[in-house]
Amino acid sequence: MNDLFIICAAWFIGAFINGLTGMGGTLIALPLITLFVSAKSVILISLISGTLVGTLTFLLYWRYIDVRDVLGFWLPALPGIALGVWTLKVVDIELLELLLCGIIVMHITVQLVQDWLGTCMAPRAIMKYTCGFFAGFFGGSIGINGPVMAMYASLMCLEKNKARGFFTSATATSYISLAVVACNGLFTEEVVQSASFVAPAAVAGFLCACPLAKRIRQETFHVALLVLLGFAAFSLFIRAMPYISSRF
Repeated sequence: MNDLFIICAAWFIGAFINGLTGMGGTLIALPLITLFVSAKSVILISLISGTLVGTLTFLLYWRYIDVRDVLGFWLPALPGIALGVWTLKVVDIELLELLLCGIIVMHITVQLVQDWLGTCMAPRAIMKYTCGFFAGFFGGSIGINGPVMAMYASLMCLEKNKARGFFTSATATSYISLAVVACNGLFTEEVVQSASFVAPAAVAGFLCACPLAKRIRQETFHVALLVLLGFAAFSLFIRAMPYISSRF
C-alpha cells in the first residue's frame, strides 16, 4: 500500500509538470518512483497513466498542432529509430544514456548563453530534421524521445501553446505501446487494479496545473523546459552511475 501511495504521489507531480509544459509526465514520475519502488509493474502502470495524461494534453492543445511541422519532424525519425535499434545491439545502453545526458547539458549551456545575449536561433528546416532524427534514434535505442523534442521546442523558441501541441504528436507512440503490451497479455489484474488508483491521481495533477498553464508567461515556460531537461540529464546520469563505477 505504501508503494501504491508513492506511485500515486509521483504521478501527481509528473502530471502536474505535464499540465504546465505539455510533456514530461513519465520523465518526471518514473525516476521518482524508481527511487523507492523496484517492482516491474511500475513501468506498465506508468504506461497507462502516461497515455492518459498524453490524451488529456492532446484534447487541450490539438488545435495548435502544425501538421507540416510535425511531419517534418517525425519522418526523419523513422531511419533514426532503425539506427537506434541496431545501435542498442552493439553499444551498452548506459553509454547511450550518457551520450543523451551530454547532449542535453550542451543544449542547456547554449540556451543559457542565448538567454544572456537576448537572442533566439532562427527556425531552420535542417534543425527540425536533425532533431527528428535524433528523437527517433534515442527513442529506438533507449526508449526516450521527450528530451530531444523539448530541445527542439526550446531552440526554435516555439510559442508555449504551439510547443504543447507539438509535444502531443508523440501520444500516438503511447497507443502503439499499449496495444503491443496488451497483445502480449502483460496487463495483469494487479496492474489494472493499481492503475485504477494511479490514473485518477495523474488526472488530478494535470487538472491542478491547467489554471496555471493558462497564466504562465512565455519566459517562464522556456525556463520550465530547461528545468525539465536538467532533471532529465540528472536522471540519465544517475541511471548510468553503476556502469561508470564498474569501469573506473
